[in-house]
Amino acid sequence: MDSYSLKSVSDLPDPFRSTFSFRYFNSLQSECFSACFHSDINMVISAPTGSGKTVLFELCILRLLSKFISQDGRFVHTKGTLKAIYISPSKALVQEKLRSWNQKLGSWGKFDSVTRFGIKDGSLSFFSDISLVLIDEVHLLSDPRGAALEAIVSRIKMIGRSPQMKSTPLAHVRFLAVSATIPNIEDLAEMALWFGEGNAASVKLNYQVFRVKLPVT
Repeated sequence: MDSYSLKSVSDLPDPFRSTFSFRYFNSLQSECFSACFHSDINMVISAPTGSGKTVLFELCILRLLSKFISQDGRFVHTKGTLKAIYISPSKALVQEKLRSWNQKLGSWGKFDSVTRFGIKDGSLSFFSDISLVLIDEVHLLSDPRGAALEAIVSRIKMIGRSPQMKSTPLAHVRFLAVSATIPNIEDLAEMALWFGEGNAASVKLNYQVFRVKLPVT
């Protein structure tokens, strides 16, 4: 993608532009911009480390928050009406995202304990507002540690199909899963179908990111 095709941060609604400290999205982010921010399609994305996949998460979150943009262009959010969930195999990575997104997007809560025990405790109201599930390092589904992730996703999907959730955001929950190490497109496509059940796209991008120190003149 040439520099003239890069998406600008100014393509976002005005209240969201300060989320990003740069003016233009990179090639990966520009390639996925419309799918992330202008649609609700489920996606599985494989792209190299350092290519900016976190921004794709943020674009999907902003898509969710765009439901609170008023007709005059202001952001008017009713706290607690919609939820986005971030899942990662690393506590350190979760804490890193928590700090970053607390600054950019507000506070996040704990999820896994409610996933395991919420149904028995009568906490289905927590699930009903889940609109977006973000999954990092999704290749771990094929790892022994992937059983917990598979269980979480399966429970979310199962609860979303229940009759009492028919008119809630959870019934149409969106999944975005990313990884740097899904080796072949067949695995990627199969994973996308599992998340999306007919409403999904898989994207394998081979962008290479180089850091070059420029001389100061």
